[in-house]
Amino acid sequence: MKLSAQLPTPTQFGADTGFPDALREALSLLRRSTALMLSLGFLFASAALFATQQMERIYKSTAQLMIERSAASPIEAEQAAIARADSGYVDGQVLLMSSGDTLMKVIERANLLEEPFFQAMPPGPVRKVINQVKALVPGKNIPTAERPADAPDMATLKALSVLSDAVIVEREGDTNVVSIDVRAPSPDLARRIAATLVETYIDLRLDQRTDEARRLSVWIDARAQELRTQLTQAERAVMAYRIENDLIGDTNGASLNDQQLTEISTELIRSRADLAQKRASYELSRQVLAGNGNLQSLPEVQNSPIIIALREVQLDLQRREQEQAETGRANNPRLAQFQRQLIAVDQQIDDEVLRVAEVLANETEALESRTRILTEALQKAGGQSGLESRSAVELRELERVAEAYRLRYERYLNSADLATELSTFSTSGTQVVSAATLPLLPVYPPTKVFVILSFLMGAGLALVIRLMRDALARGFASIEEIEQTLGLKVLTVLPRLDNGGFSRNLVTREPFSQFSEAISVLRQNLRLSARKSKNETGAPVVLITSAGENAGKTSIAASLAVSASSGGQKVLLVDADLRYAGLSELYDLDDDDGLCDILRGRDWLPEAEPLKNGLDVLPAGDLRGKQPADCLATPHLATFLRRARQAYDLVVVDGPPVANLADCKILAEDCTQIAMVLKLGETTRDAIRGALKQMPLAKVSGIIVNMVDPKDTSMQWNIGGAYSASYVHSAQLYQLRNASAAKNKPAPPEKSGRIA
Repeated sequence: MKLSAQLPTPTQFGADTGFPDALREALSLLRRSTALMLSLGFLFASAALFATQQMERIYKSTAQLMIERSAASPIEAEQAAIARADSGYVDGQVLLMSSGDTLMKVIERANLLEEPFFQAMPPGPVRKVINQVKALVPGKNIPTAERPADAPDMATLKALSVLSDAVIVEREGDTNVVSIDVRAPSPDLARRIAATLVETYIDLRLDQRTDEARRLSVWIDARAQELRTQLTQAERAVMAYRIENDLIGDTNGASLNDQQLTEISTELIRSRADLAQKRASYELSRQVLAGNGNLQSLPEVQNSPIIIALREVQLDLQRREQEQAETGRANNPRLAQFQRQLIAVDQQIDDEVLRVAEVLANETEALESRTRILTEALQKAGGQSGLESRSAVELRELERVAEAYRLRYERYLNSADLATELSTFSTSGTQVVSAATLPLLPVYPPTKVFVILSFLMGAGLALVIRLMRDALARGFASIEEIEQTLGLKVLTVLPRLDNGGFSRNLVTREPFSQFSEAISVLRQNLRLSARKSKNETGAPVVLITSAGENAGKTSIAASLAVSASSGGQKVLLVDADLRYAGLSELYDLDDDDGLCDILRGRDWLPEAEPLKNGLDVLPAGDLRGKQPADCLATPHLATFLRRARQAYDLVVVDGPPVANLADCKILAEDCTQIAMVLKLGETTRDAIRGALKQMPLAKVSGIIVNMVDPKDTSMQWNIGGAYSASYVHSAQLYQLRNASAAKNKPAPPEKSGRIA
């Protein structure tokens, strides 16, 4: 069976991960990164605090103006309820305040050229280097254009540039209130610039209003003089025409023919309109009577009060007929009476409709006769009006021209009086809502904001570093990651012991320590795993191995055997690492016969009598120059393990690392369970994957994580909660054992069985 078929990939696992798992991982990441986040956060915050102390302080002064369109007269100025400022006008005034011409006048009024803040500073070291680099770049020498004679000098242009950056003019929402913000290195300077800008803008508005009134007054005077000349000429022409044609009398009234002509024309127009309407209704009624529509659709029929009353009666009868039809019998006399009444009402409606059609025909004929009579009268009156004097018509035309000139002249005379008034009336249309304020605290640098942002930046950088470290790490970061990546259960997590802290009797000497409790968890998990193998008979044979060397497998194998023996089991501990023989060295059995002798054919029999403490150790023995793989690949290994399974309750085999050796493959064939040791921080993902590929996965019970920090606060390597009372018992037992250590020294373990 291939490893890829057994181990889920991280991508497959991530698809099944829910929100709670993602939240737990995020909280775990924050918990593991807390120290680094706080360190970098405080470091960045301290740097930001120091930097803000070195920055130049900037103060902001604010002034507010309410802008309205300038009043054209005192009357308009008194009508305060009329809104004279629109959006476009206010936006235009905002641009006027921040324009270069306005700021130039502010520089002159406030004498800003004397302020160091507005003076050109010598270039700094960085700017000097940049200028030198630019000078070294080859290129065409572009001639400098000559400055105009009226152009400002460089100092003024520099001050204008600084002032443009320091002044911000904005409109407050959709209102006609404008805010002016000025930033400067001192409170007095900021307020002085804001106040000067307000005064300059108001003066500009007043000057503009005065110039407009003066130009308007001059133009109106000239135009009034021109119209007065035209009026005089028109009146003289009227008088001369009257004298020439003997029309001195009253000729302004209309003649009798004029009045008749007007009345007849008006009546004829009205008669023709009525005729067109009646004729259209009559033609429609004829078409309906011919069978091309419903006569009741005519407006005259619909508006007839008689037909309306008959329809109401018809509806009432229909309602009663429906009620009788639903509640009565088919031959109900009441129902028949309602039906006869309905037929009579329908006949009355049809008769009334025909009568309306006849009335339309009569009215149409009468209107045609009237229109014909009016047309003849109009023709007769028109012949008489042609005899009117042509001279009177021309005279009236001249009088109308003279009257038009008179009206225009009077209007411009009134305007001339208003212009004289406007020249003495001036208003800026600007109201100061809030004068320039004196700032007490600087607005830049925002120390709190910089410190908070720097702290967050440092904390964020710490998270990024932790994420990159986890992403680039070749090892594992948690129990869940091991189980998800390898698809195997973590059997136990062993804490890291201090230098020299391990001994072969550590489990029995400190049974309540973290290490001993973790070994106990390992033993129970292996026992549960052995129960699942229903086809196995005899004691389980557990192979303890690792992907590489120095993973602590020998110490784990010895501790597992001691823990099981202290629990009352008969345990055989076999040193199958023929290359290193770490168990043989641990139990001082280097020179004794052992596994190598059994594999060469020497007979082995277990002890017939119970072992002391239930533990029997089989050393590695002497290879005598043979290859370990050749020594293990004999039928004697299976025979030995079969006998051991019948004689003991548990067989623990300390195997060599998997690495690129064949030893573990041979041992795995005759063992029932395999436990792979993973040294935290050193065993890589690739190494553990490669080792598992060489093992029969069906026999791999799980992973043993070794060398975990006993003070781990990340909670990534805890299988369960800690039982705090166990440490108290551990201390008590440790004191009792130390008190009796001198009297009761442990005897060395006996040899395992008999080797003939």
